[in-house]
Amino acid sequence: MFLPLFALALGAMLLAVVLPYRALHLGGRMVLFLSALFVIGMTCHGELTALKPHPRQLTRFYLTIAFGGMLGGLFVSLIAPQIFPGYYELPLSMIVSAVVVLAVLWRDKSSSLYRSRYAWKLLAASGLIVVLAATLARHAAATAQTTRVMVRNFYGALQVFDYVSGSEIVRSLRHGAIVHGAQLTDALGRRRAITYYNPASGVGAAMRATQSLGSQRVGVVGLGVGTLAAYARRGDNYRFYEINPLIVTLARTQFTYLGDCAGTTDVVLGDARLSLNAEPPQNFDLLAIDAFSGDSIPIHLLTREAFAIYFRHLKPDGMLAVHISNRYLDLAPVVKQSSAYFGRDARIIDTHSNDQHVDYGATWVLVGTAQKFSDPALQSASAIPATHIQPWSDDFSSLYPLLK
Repeated sequence: MFLPLFALALGAMLLAVVLPYRALHLGGRMVLFLSALFVIGMTCHGELTALKPHPRQLTRFYLTIAFGGMLGGLFVSLIAPQIFPGYYELPLSMIVSAVVVLAVLWRDKSSSLYRSRYAWKLLAASGLIVVLAATLARHAAATAQTTRVMVRNFYGALQVFDYVSGSEIVRSLRHGAIVHGAQLTDALGRRRAITYYNPASGVGAAMRATQSLGSQRVGVVGLGVGTLAAYARRGDNYRFYEINPLIVTLARTQFTYLGDCAGTTDVVLGDARLSLNAEPPQNFDLLAIDAFSGDSIPIHLLTREAFAIYFRHLKPDGMLAVHISNRYLDLAPVVKQSSAYFGRDARIIDTHSNDQHVDYGATWVLVGTAQKFSDPALQSASAIPATHIQPWSDDFSSLYPLLK
């Protein structure tokens, strides 16, 4: 029963890999991939069970299986990030699984493919594998051709690519399916803050509110392409905290925000919470937390203990800006409760994309004193509704109550 389903599962996965990410809803994509994984797993485990030797050799049999699992884990965790610029393990695994199943069936006396007794079946199966491999290879090649830079390390795969938006050429950095920042490429536009950090956004409002005090000292958790450096003026200092060294390299070589910055910039490499915890108070006027990778939530940056570190580095009237844009989770209550624990007010600014789609809709929670929110630049900030969720700490966190 599972052999026809095996071929169907590979075909469905091929379709999901080749289709643009937004062409298939997340729920449908999850069902498709998980169902295909189940079918392929059942097929391979079924053939593995059929190959089980005499009980006297079972120790070697199970040891071989365990050793193969270890090799697979090492390949995905350590080797693939070093030899592949993108996530090529999935298409490679699809091809290899098809070849292995075909090879096993060719040696299985109970199979109609045994020793090519039915040559046309063998040819048909081989042809389908060739089509699978050729389609996946063509898709990978097409993706590489439209990408300026494709690199990968332990933290994931990164792509830099250019696209046209109206009359503008935009250069974008993508981590998987998530855009981590973009920049206009013309001489004038490249100094403009766009995407989630445009002047109408919450962090843009926070910038204006803190710039009125004179020279500005800003901390940013999560470098991205360095967009926030576009707000710096002469005499300002911007300190970025970034865990991924490839992000730093791309921000310096493919984008110009850091190079064009009118003030001074520092980049601290490492986990932001650990770095901040080890540093003396930085006296930031503004500290922006923007270390989210789409729906991957860095819980250790949103706990009460993390906020204690943030407030230690802020001036008494300084502001904390937390980027919480998310399709599936409402993180505002978590920020509100962690802020309230330290006697700070938290308000939200939610904006929408502009017509040119270079200024993205974004949700920022701004945290400061009640007096700070009287600043005209923060008039668009609104109160966060009361909530009864349990506050997050290093010992407790739960995403379930935050599902939209």
